[in-house]
Amino acid sequence: MKYKDEDIEKLNQSLKIEEVVGQYVELKRAGSNYKGLCPFHSDTTPSFMVSPSKNICKCFVCGAGGSPIKFYSNYKKISFSEAVKELSDTYKIPVRENYISKEVTDEYKEYYEIMKLANEYYGEQIFENTGRESLDYLTKRGITPENIKKHKLGYALNSKSALTDHLLKKGYGLSELITLGLSKESENGVYDNFRNRIIFPIYSLENKVIAFGARSLENNKNIPKYINSPDTPIFKKGNILYGIGDKNSIIRKKKYSILMEGYMDVLMSTLHGFDVTLAPLGTALTEEQGKLLKRFTNNVILSFDMDAPGQKATEKAILTLKKIGFSIRVVEVEGAKDPDEYIKKFGKESFLKQVKNSIESFDFLYKFYSKDYDLNDIFAKQNFIKGFKEFFLCVDDKIEKSLYIDKLSLNIGMAKEILWETLVIDNKTNKKELRKKEEIIKKIDEEEKEYEVENLTASLVLMNNKYYKYFKNKDFQSNFLKKIILYFEKNLEIEKEINIINLIKSDEFNEKEQEKLLDFSLIKYTRYSEKEEQEKLFIMIMSDWLRKDVLDFQKKRINIEISMELKRIDTQLKLVANIEEILALCNRFNKILENRFFDI
Repeated sequence: MKYKDEDIEKLNQSLKIEEVVGQYVELKRAGSNYKGLCPFHSDTTPSFMVSPSKNICKCFVCGAGGSPIKFYSNYKKISFSEAVKELSDTYKIPVRENYISKEVTDEYKEYYEIMKLANEYYGEQIFENTGRESLDYLTKRGITPENIKKHKLGYALNSKSALTDHLLKKGYGLSELITLGLSKESENGVYDNFRNRIIFPIYSLENKVIAFGARSLENNKNIPKYINSPDTPIFKKGNILYGIGDKNSIIRKKKYSILMEGYMDVLMSTLHGFDVTLAPLGTALTEEQGKLLKRFTNNVILSFDMDAPGQKATEKAILTLKKIGFSIRVVEVEGAKDPDEYIKKFGKESFLKQVKNSIESFDFLYKFYSKDYDLNDIFAKQNFIKGFKEFFLCVDDKIEKSLYIDKLSLNIGMAKEILWETLVIDNKTNKKELRKKEEIIKKIDEEEKEYEVENLTASLVLMNNKYYKYFKNKDFQSNFLKKIILYFEKNLEIEKEINIINLIKSDEFNEKEQEKLLDFSLIKYTRYSEKEEQEKLFIMIMSDWLRKDVLDFQKKRINIEISMELKRIDTQLKLVANIEEILALCNRFNKILENRFFDI
């Protein structure tokens, strides 16, 4: 959608910057302005200023900010026009559609051009000899070459940097390709993000290519079968649905949509005439995706896989969509694991019949929950009833709640008054108590937020001493955490292994500090006890430290060459996927420090 400049200006003037920003950043008064922690970089001291009089915001460290629409667009990682639409809907400020705003067309013009060229390149490769395996795979799945061209499917070559080389020759910069998640960079050079994979283009509401889904052709369990583009300035995975680009007007006209799990489910159903099918992008359905769909319809039919994970995903989707006010039905198919397989085995008409016979979401949950309980047992029945508490918290309409209570009462033979008290009245009380607890936890978290990265660093080192070497020279601000690192420096070679018990038994920590150490043990240890979780934590912490170091270094007087290198490192930090990549970036930064390229 496009909008006139004067309509965008009118919307910006009508919005209050402190209200828009205040939804996502905790703001505190600072004279006539407000300040808070910047949401666009790892901020430890409030550097994000909001000016109600000028109706703008700005971070005085990283420079992010702008008008209410600009802030919302950057924070949500959606296009400018999508931000206009969402803010217009949220604040009930009408804007006229079908007009072109120069800001909208220019802002990410180059990004859209690159993604379009990448999609065209992938589309060409699938019909070359090198793409024969991908073409054979799709043909066996019932997708003809005509279908491939129509839906612009493609193939990423089993080559280190074929796409990157192609786009660099077209004159585009490597930093743009990395930002868009098409390329990556390591110590071994530049390489394509997608290799030896079938490519599914993902479109924006304006039907522009903004990302890719990719299915591996490797027969290797260690390689993920499906991956997506990372979040970029024009794509946020949790905010878009696969297939919505060219189907939103059809869904609005037909007043319903069918949600499926995967790319192939949507593709096969579309080829058989089901033109309202969509899918989340490889993860659980998000509230943002639900709100996006609600722009076009209030009615949704869920047709996820029939295995246990698929049924669990259906339950979560019901709870997510019910909060937003959807009318939800569920398709249950037999004899196939997913819609794709069902349509191929039994045909379009049979699947259409299953859609027409879909059951109401409450009935699905009743069947789903009752599998785990013997309803002839009193205690089992109690737990079964309590299982509906979360569902009733998601239902706002009193009449709808009453109808569900009537149905549940009839099914299990229990008085409606008791069910109403358990699932509605007492449930409200629990909801209030839960909110109070969440507010207390939030307050505690905010008090510790200033040192969160340092806290996590100390926790990680205590959980696994091998990580100490990476952080021993870091500039800790917290005196308490400095003491922990200093203890390692003094005692690691002697004690060989250090944990919280060592620290508590030593004479170096007072009673209050010992309580903090126990807090590490009770909270952070339990969350990051597994090796895989520790590695993820290490990547996150190293990224935060490096981002801070880069920002600090950028404040110095440095030459253009070093400035550009720092920007490249900062850009690639957003795309780091494993320990090797973050360590490679740290090494690149350290080389800059060693060479000391200052313009003094």
